[in-house]
Formats: sequence, C-alpha cells, structure tokens
Amino acid sequence: MKVYLTNKETTEQVLLLGENKGHYSFTKTMLLGLMGGVYIALSALGNLIANFTIGGGAGKFVGASVFPTGLMLVVLVGGSLFTGDCLGLLAFTKGKVEKATYVKNLCAVWIGNLIGSVFIAYVTYIGGSYASVDFANFVVGVAEHKVHLGFVEAIASGFLCNVLVAIGVWFALASKDLSGKILAIWFPIMLFILGGFQHVVANMYYLSIGKILMTNAYTFGGMGLHFLAVTIGNFLSGAVFLPLIYKKLYMND
Repeated sequence: MKVYLTNKETTEQVLLLGENKGHYSFTKTMLLGLMGGVYIALSALGNLIANFTIGGGAGKFVGASVFPTGLMLVVLVGGSLFTGDCLGLLAFTKGKVEKATYVKNLCAVWIGNLIGSVFIAYVTYIGGSYASVDFANFVVGVAEHKVHLGFVEAIASGFLCNVLVAIGVWFALASKDLSGKILAIWFPIMLFILGGFQHVVANMYYLSIGKILMTNAYTFGGMGLHFLAVTIGNFLSGAVFLPLIYKKLYMND
C-alpha cells in the first residue's frame, strides 16, 4: 500500500486544507493560533537551552533538532501558525476562499500566535526558566540581535525561513503515516534553525522574553517593526512563492 501522496495529490491536499481553514470562525482560528504560539514558544525555549548549555556547533545542532517538536505538535495535535496558514492563498487563487476571509483568518492566527507566545514567555519567566543570570543575559543577547536586524535583511531572512517551514507543512501532508509526517517536518525545520532564519512566531517568543528580562534592551516600536518585516518575508514565500509555483506545476488548468 502506498504510504505517500504524489506531488499533484499533495498539492490538492494543501488546497483542501486552505479551503477547510477558510470556513473556521475567527474565534476558532485565533484559539488554534494561540496553541500554535504555545507550542512554538516551548520549542524556542528548548532551542535556547541547548544553545546555552551545550554551546558551539553541537549546541546549535541539538537546538535545531529540538525545535521541530513545535511544528510536530501544531500539525499532529492541533494548532495553527501564521507561517503555515499563508499556504491558504492557494485556495484563494482557486476560488475556494474569499479574499476577505483569507485576510481575516491570517490576522486571527497572527494575533493568536502572539497571545500564545507572550503567555508562555511570562509563564516560563515566572516558572524560573531564566533564574540563571548568565542564561538570561544570553537570551537577551539573542533577542537584541534579532530586533536590530535591518528591515530588508529581516524580510529576506523571513522569506528563507518560510520556504522551509511552509514546505515542512506541505511535506507532512504527503505522508499517510505518523512517522513519515514527523520526519517530513523534522528535516526542513531543523534546516531553518541551522540557517538562522527569522520565523515571526518564534521571534514573538524570543523578543517577548527578552523584553521581560531586560525592559530597556529595545523598544516596543522596534519589536513591532521587526515583526512587520519578518511577517512580510514569511508571507512572500509561504503565500506567494511556494503556492503559485506548485499551482503552476501541478494544478495548471
């Protein structure tokens, strides 16, 4: 029995997923986004811990190996990410979802992701995850580096990130079994972390916890500008680059 879908069949599944999500209410979409933010935030914490405690190339590799857990939980347990939901543009281009609905749901999931990320930032802070001064300083340094990226640089890095994250979601849809979906998610997400690319939901956590740990490290305006740039980059690859190319390849009417 075939345990994976063809490229054309997978593209049709992406279309169906976008169509189904297009019918979710604003509240349901935002709650799924909240859970997505929670899972990615916890994975981001794991990535930070590995980088700090192990250090060097080994720490970076272990952190990159841990981080995909977040998307695994989103896809297999239940959640939504702005980065993955960008793929819904395919459903819009095929007339399955109205433009207003697509935009509304993207806004809802983005807001939910932010709420979930900030919530976990506060809970991990209160729970003592950053009791070590050295670790706290390390995390603030990570956040400062991100928030001080140039606007165009952040867009470009966000674009590269969602080439891999969105295709991880796409790739998982190609598999019919659990182990296949896990492997399909793990490799692209590991690669995005190793590349140091910018993921708007992960950065919602990094910048939120950095701000909590050192309130004067950067401004809320700087955070907002960074989120805007990375959101644009994530959208350009996840909503435009990937869906339109694969639509042309496998759904050309």
